[in-house]
Amino acid sequence: MKCPILSILTILCITLSACSSKKAEDTKTEAYSENRTKMEAEAQQMLTAARECLAQSEFAEAKATIQKMRKKCYLALDAREQGILLMDSIDLATAQHELSSMDSLMRAGIDSITQEDFEEACRKVQFYKQKIQHDNKKK
Repeated sequence: MKCPILSILTILCITLSACSSKKAEDTKTEAYSENRTKMEAEAQQMLTAARECLAQSEFAEAKATIQKMRKKCYLALDAREQGILLMDSIDLATAQHELSSMDSLMRAGIDSITQEDFEEACRKVQFYKQKIQHDNKKK
């Protein structure tokens, strides 16, 4: 008779223990979601700032803003995904700017720019265009 009572008490203790640990996990998940929500909002503001920098051709500042967002808002997964595409857009704009500068220098007859440098700049622009297309297809 003692054995069934002991078994029942053991089962009750295990059940209560499992329920209390489940409740602790739920609380942790709620806190995580709240933190993620806060980080997503902050990250969106940083992405907006980076887009403004890109529009003003401030490429280094735009990149720095995205890198700061990635470090500071590590739980903002949606914003980080958008940041990848924005970083690619910044890289593309930078490559296009470099290509334009090289083209102008070559037309002006500056010898420091070779045809090989120019072709490399063209390949760089093409690469970033293809990368953006590929990343957009993944969505």
